[in-house]
Amino acid sequence: MTLSFMTSASFNQNPSKAKQAANDQPVVITDHGKPTHVLVTYEQFEANWQKSKTLAQALGDPNGMDLDFDPPRLSFEGRAEVEF
Repeated sequence: MTLSFMTSASFNQNPSKAKQAANDQPVVITDHGKPTHVLVTYEQFEANWQKSKTLAQALGDPNGMDLDFDPPRLSFEGRAEVEF
């Protein structure tokens, strides 16, 4: 997800521009160079923050493909044993 950035001064001078930019992607509003707020459409807000999600849903890529994950097995051969 890409973000747009806007200073708080620019936001105060032209909130319509910020709202228009938020239609395409979230707008991060900065104050003295530090991010302080994020402006998103209500539709984006509902989709991402209002509804409860499972961990799998939260980590899933809605635009990604469903790929199998088959990591290589680890071998612990040759490692020294540690006694407690």
